[in-house]
Amino acid sequence: MRSTVVFSADITVASAQNFATILSNMVSQKYTHLTIGINSTGGGVQPGVFLHNLLISMPMEITTHNIGNVDSIANVVFLGGSHRRSCHSSTFMFHGVGFDLSGNVRMEEKNLTELLDSVNADHDRISRIISSRTELAVEDCRQLFSQQKTRGAEWALENGMVHEICDFSMPSDGSGFVFTGALG
Repeated sequence: MRSTVVFSADITVASAQNFATILSNMVSQKYTHLTIGINSTGGGVQPGVFLHNLLISMPMEITTHNIGNVDSIANVVFLGGSHRRSCHSSTFMFHGVGFDLSGNVRMEEKNLTELLDSVNADHDRISRIISSRTELAVEDCRQLFSQQKTRGAEWALENGMVHEICDFSMPSDGSGFVFTGALG
């Protein structure tokens, strides 16, 4: 069986868990191929790496297709596809890992050092994932985090992020659906 899912959601713990449930159900139903059309502004590193590892572990062929924006950690999720496509007008945005602080937060040298260590560890981890699934060297991947920059489909093809640039189409038989982060 084949299916097509449009993943149009932020990468959060909840959306990752919900998408994992969908994938688990597809395995139980013996799906052999899944096309995931991705449009995501990104989100958290941890749920993004989880989804990437889950996609590459699936006992079915998975095609990912950038159908709009694949930004930030969504690039790592996108690279979970064994075959990767992009629409001509789609983009891939990279930037450094950051963190949000809320409220009145006091930071001392120890806290800043720990946060910087965490950012560097995430940069290293994401760089290794991107390098392992593309033609980019780890050092080149690290450079992707030095400034926010958006790249097009041609760049993605030249660097092995995608294997093909083509239009996306939902199946006419109604077997596709849109995932917006929630179940139901």
